[in-house]
Amino acid sequence: MKLSLKTLLLAAGLTTTGLAQASLGAWVQDKALGLEQFRADLKTSSVNVDGHDVKVFTRKLDSSEPCIVMIHGFTARGAHWFRMAQKMPAERCIISLDLPGFGDSSFIPTAAYDAATQADRVSAVIKALKPKNPQVDVIGNSMGGFISAELALRHPEQVHSLGLMNASGVSSPTPSVLRQQIAAGKNGFFAKDIAGFHTFYAMTMSQPPFIPGFVLDAVGEQAIARVPRHEYIFKQISNVNLDDQLSKIKVPTLIIWGDEDKLLHISMASVWRKIPGSRVFVFKGIGHMPHLERPSESAELYTQFLNKSL
Repeated sequence: MKLSLKTLLLAAGLTTTGLAQASLGAWVQDKALGLEQFRADLKTSSVNVDGHDVKVFTRKLDSSEPCIVMIHGFTARGAHWFRMAQKMPAERCIISLDLPGFGDSSFIPTAAYDAATQADRVSAVIKALKPKNPQVDVIGNSMGGFISAELALRHPEQVHSLGLMNASGVSSPTPSVLRQQIAAGKNGFFAKDIAGFHTFYAMTMSQPPFIPGFVLDAVGEQAIARVPRHEYIFKQISNVNLDDQLSKIKVPTLIIWGDEDKLLHISMASVWRKIPGSRVFVFKGIGHMPHLERPSESAELYTQFLNKSL
């Protein structure tokens, strides 16, 4: 049976009378993400790596093709890849995960969450899942791109190709709107109230998917509750870059950027371009998260890259 977000909203109205709006929003969010996961044919499991219980989403681990490993950005979660995943070829193996410290995976207040450490954990997760093909095609958005590049540097035997989508981890020749705000003492990631969350959310995408206001409020409440955690992690991943390491990456690399990204300026793509043989594709009218803003086009582009037909 094919369900829509509208159906879920109707069901919520009929069955959750009296629940607080935030609880209703969280319920609808979980059901909507569950529907997207079902459509992407992804199964949920968990592996323990470096003392963390890591939530993973997988399909077709027995494929002879390299698994596509999708790594999310800062404050995000593995579910943010579901829309793009369901547009990828059905026969392809896919691994998405909630990185340690994010989503439903463990957070340890004294642990390291820098990109290199997270890359080692992703490597361990892949090994624990035991895909038929030990090599992977890794794609990461924002912080996930930084981690993906570290994976290619630290575990080259595992990485078949590299996809960098609006990736952090290199210097920014032109400061983004967010970088300018941080320099002025304000980081939108650390909103202290719903109004601040909505202001920052509007910066993240130029063409965001439809989310009802009360659901977005629930997302905001979750983000606000995790601000201390996110501040702790941000200190470990900021002010570090791979500029002098890029020439060491030897795998086919696709760099994707939205030209309206307010968080990471498109000028960073020219720095990533120093990876030997890398290619750049720019989405017009798109912000920081092409996989959410244009999932079909992102999946088609990435599939062409994997098939060497781009």
